[in-house]
Amino acid sequence: MECLTLLEKQGIIKKLLKGKLSIPQASEQAGVSKRTIQRYIEKAASFGLDDLKDKRGGNHRHLTPHGEKQLVTVKQEGPWRSARKTLELTGITTIGIRQVQKIWVKYGLNTLNRERLKPLVRFVAKNPNDLWQTDIMGKIYFPYLNGGGYAYLIANLDDCSRLILGAKWFSKQTQHNVFRVWYHCLFRWGLPRAMLQDRGSQYKSTNPKGEATYQFYAQLLNIELKWAPRAQTKGKIERLWRFIQQDFVRENRNVRSFEDLNHRFFLWQRRYNETFKSSGLGMNGKTPASVYQPSHRRRPNRELQQLLTKTIRRYVYRDSTISIYGIRYKVPPGYIGCRIWLLLKGDRASLEAMGKTILKFRLRV
Repeated sequence: MECLTLLEKQGIIKKLLKGKLSIPQASEQAGVSKRTIQRYIEKAASFGLDDLKDKRGGNHRHLTPHGEKQLVTVKQEGPWRSARKTLELTGITTIGIRQVQKIWVKYGLNTLNRERLKPLVRFVAKNPNDLWQTDIMGKIYFPYLNGGGYAYLIANLDDCSRLILGAKWFSKQTQHNVFRVWYHCLFRWGLPRAMLQDRGSQYKSTNPKGEATYQFYAQLLNIELKWAPRAQTKGKIERLWRFIQQDFVRENRNVRSFEDLNHRFFLWQRRYNETFKSSGLGMNGKTPASVYQPSHRRRPNRELQQLLTKTIRRYVYRDSTISIYGIRYKVPPGYIGCRIWLLLKGDRASLEAMGKTILKFRLRV
């Protein structure tokens, strides 16, 4: 039951003192225990009826039923109004914004639609490969996953068809992991006309004079880069993240290795592309695979591989290992203390010397 006002308490105690109510009846009307009614009587006898005022802390107790009605009325008259604005219009100062929001939840006013003065402008690329979207989904916790339990999903999405062109889970969200996913997409599907991404350091250098790996190769391949000023601009891939979390992550939280995680996601991704029908703008209930067509903008595989091969130099530690993006790899003995050159081709790395390939290995996730 709601807290009584001072006048309501005084009225009940007056009737009790005049013999019009018994203690059990007064307790029922006030919604408090019999012991509390007895304390009210003692207060009134010692200090007068005005001492029945509630002196407890907590601003929410100071809102009267009339004030609550005012807040509800003002919100109903203007569904777009914030809690702060509602308090300003009603002149109520005894409660805070959080209490107002709780009142709206109580009356179902928190779900009222807000009329937009400037509607969102939705867009979709006219043809497949006119625009690809790329992004990194924030770390997701898998309780049994080795390496700490956290994983990042990096993906490329075709804007026109919503086809997932390529995606993979990693333990780190590095520049090269972004490049690894993109590398395979370019070989499999061809070159897009443009890429849409945010200004994360994996995509755009934080140094005005610098250039991220992603920027360098986009310019090399004549791919236009479009920078999203806010998350809503990448709405299609942001909605994909929400769907993946609901439909895939919650069903696969028991994975124990990245190999198993990526294998399961590959199967889910293929099913998504081939069977999930989209009601998005321009899709008309079609599946991504039925709308998408590989790009006509292609480079010969050998030429593309030469263009996308990265050369890096690494120091060999005393335990005969090198570090590549924070992960240690073993190299043959005889190179300790030396600086060696490595060729990175997507997921693969090789050590070459004197025209010979000495070592090949696959980069870990």
